Amino acid sequence: MSKPPGLRLHPRTMKVQQAEAEFHVLVAGFLDAHSDLTDVELAQIMLIAPPIPLKYALRAERHPEDPTRKADEE
Repeated sequence: MSKPPGLRLHPRTMKVQQAEAEFHVLVAGFLDAHSDLTDVELAQIMLIAPPIPLKYALRAERHPEDPTRKADEE
């Protein structure tokens, strides 16, 4: 039986979105606590983990049979 057309979310998408929301709250607190740093200094700290390689690693983790699929796809 095939599923109807349309994008269906991966089962972990909502869990990850909740964690991202919590992380944003933590980042806001960090920024408030370190308001004496310049924007460039803060950017240097915040960009420790490069996002592009992680995007593709997450795709490969969730869809090892087809890593070209987006991570949020079912």
